[in-house]
Amino acid sequence: MVNKNINMLETIFEAREEELAFINEEDKRFMNQDKANRSKKHNFLNEKIEKIPYNLNELKDDIIKVLEDYIETVDYESYYFYKKYYLSGLKDGIKLQEELK
Repeated sequence: MVNKNINMLETIFEAREEELAFINEEDKRFMNQDKANRSKKHNFLNEKIEKIPYNLNELKDDIIKVLEDYIETVDYESYYFYKKYYLSGLKDGIKLQEELK
């Protein structure tokens, strides 16, 4: 029974994940805030990187690669914890529903 519930939760999570992947107006407002404006910060970073002298291009490329790898790691970690907490909330909801019966 527990495995059946876990499989059902995984299915619900996957369906919900696709639904939540779309960016709505509220998401756009959030992302336009200074603290969350990734593209503004990306542009600022690029401006700073472009100021690195031409003869240090290899260093510039290495810095960009390391930063992209770091960002990818942060995104991967965020996805893991999002899934963990979302599924935990669903499990808690099922337990609560069973207790209320």
